[in-house]
Amino acid sequence: MKMNNMKLKVPTQEDFENYDGLHCHRLWAMVGDYWICPSCKRNKYQIMRWAKRFPNSPNAFYDWVAILHKHHDHSQGYLSLNNGRFPQTVICDQCNSADGAAKRKLSLPKDFSFSPEEIGRFVKATPHGKHEIDYEIAKAIYDAVHI
Repeated sequence: MKMNNMKLKVPTQEDFENYDGLHCHRLWAMVGDYWICPSCKRNKYQIMRWAKRFPNSPNAFYDWVAILHKHHDHSQGYLSLNNGRFPQTVICDQCNSADGAAKRKLSLPKDFSFSPEEIGRFVKATPHGKHEIDYEIAKAIYDAVHI
């Protein structure tokens, strides 16, 4: 992964132990210490990135960020997940963002969601870094699902 010849900042064990999950602290605690993103296969420590928080604010600052999301099938609506292509699943922020980025870039329907397994097929994950997205693979997955 290219970072303009910059080396990725890696959290210390103390940084990891002191991280509380930010606004998703309950989810961070709920998944436990040995959680692994079912899409990109990174663990909680590996999803931590040094990133700018509140980037559009005059009070922006850098900090460790490791956000978790309850990813669900948007075609079924948030409350009727039992009928979707996949069950609600906790995934990392980078995988959740990759789902949205692929849909936007490929002009896919907003109510379509890639499953966690499908996301894992089109992202290249780097510990403590951002994902790279293979849009050709994402398109092939979408086409295969919608034949």
